[in-house]
Amino acid sequence: MKKGNILQSFKSKKFKYGGYATLITVIVIAAVIVVNLVSDRIPLRIDLTQNQLYTLSEQTEDVLKNLKDDVTIYYVGEQSSVSPVVKEIVQRYTKNSKHIHTGYIDPVRDPLTAKKYTKEGESLASGSLVVEKGEVYRVIDQYDMINYTQSQSGGSQPESLAVEQRLTSAILFVGGSEMPVAYVLEGHSETPLDSNAKKQMELENFDVKELNLLGQEGVPDDANLLIVNSPQKDLSKEEAEALKAYLEDQGRALFMMDVLLDDQPNFQAVFQNYGIELSNTLVLEGEQGKYAGGNPLYLVPDFADHDIVNPIKTSKMPLLIPGGQAIRILDDKRNTLTVQPLLTTSDKSFGRKADSRESSVERQAGDVPGPFDLAVAVEDQVYNLAANETYTTRMVVIGNSGFLGTGFEGGSNLFMNSLNWIFEREDSITIRPKSLTVQPLNITEMQVRIYGALALVVIPAIVLIAGLVVWLRRRHL
Repeated sequence: MKKGNILQSFKSKKFKYGGYATLITVIVIAAVIVVNLVSDRIPLRIDLTQNQLYTLSEQTEDVLKNLKDDVTIYYVGEQSSVSPVVKEIVQRYTKNSKHIHTGYIDPVRDPLTAKKYTKEGESLASGSLVVEKGEVYRVIDQYDMINYTQSQSGGSQPESLAVEQRLTSAILFVGGSEMPVAYVLEGHSETPLDSNAKKQMELENFDVKELNLLGQEGVPDDANLLIVNSPQKDLSKEEAEALKAYLEDQGRALFMMDVLLDDQPNFQAVFQNYGIELSNTLVLEGEQGKYAGGNPLYLVPDFADHDIVNPIKTSKMPLLIPGGQAIRILDDKRNTLTVQPLLTTSDKSFGRKADSRESSVERQAGDVPGPFDLAVAVEDQVYNLAANETYTTRMVVIGNSGFLGTGFEGGSNLFMNSLNWIFEREDSITIRPKSLTVQPLNITEMQVRIYGALALVVIPAIVLIAGLVVWLRRRHL
């Protein structure tokens, strides 16, 4: 090829367009490299997960903002074995407070240090976290950072991530925050409080004790709240008076009451004093989708608008009420009372008296039509002239106790949210586990056809036409 022809080829349109394409390609590649290098040095983190797994709640940020003393979070195990999910969440804590520091404890290489954080007969498991301030510490077991639910096959599967919940609670604990004393009532054949519920209370800094009112002058002075779980026998008159006295003196209580064949007039008198009463009516649901397992007694309730249940509703946590009873809100109650429904049933639900001999799950002539309230929150604000202040009493009454044993996350959240609302720790309600459940994509048949047409016809046609246009243009260069 002659020299003139070679020089002329550099001036051709093909060379110009090819040169432009090459230059643009080089610029794009260089830009990608620069962006990657710069982004590695920028501390910005954007949480793009569906349930905001790595985003700290406003309440946690407030706790970190008000932190005055140094707190150290230790990863237990080798550095390479730390869960990247846990590490990312802990880094959010260090970025929000200069008082949060991190370190490592390796039980294998440094057993003496690990022994400091173990109780007799126990060991410090790899994957756990230790939160320490001075001489006070709390160990967060790796299995407490994830909540599990029972699968259909009988095994357990991860349901939600509770790292933030555990960490913030531990920071408050080592920081010396108040630990409310919760008494669990005994002496009336109550159902023992679920062990997981008890553990959850301890993790959220409740001091759990037992209380038998028999022979006692009243509820102990250090009681911050009282839990009554499915009593099978009624209170005595003396116990009822003691309970009324406790509630009137800014008392706080959670009642979980199951349907019984026998009436409980003394419990009923306590409830009536606060504008509600138990119906002793078993609720059955008649609307499809509002009960589970094909059993109208396994209620899937609607959520009212309240701080206790709003996080459960927003997070779409499953909640099952097996064999719930209706709670009646009385029309005739004093004006200092505020009674708000928490859980309700549909218009197609119906109630059946506990002593009914009817075994059919279909609605019968003697059944009571719904809808019903299955749980209520009660607040009583009374001005005390002697003390020159307003006394506030709070209680939550749930017409069922079995919801705690269903294995569904909504049950444990209803329980803990109720306790935190009763004790006026509403901020703690916002720190709930982050759901790991992947919500299925529900689309209609029409949407399937539209998306199918886009994928199989429209998009390939656009690509084909674009390719044809480019080929025709280049052909005439």
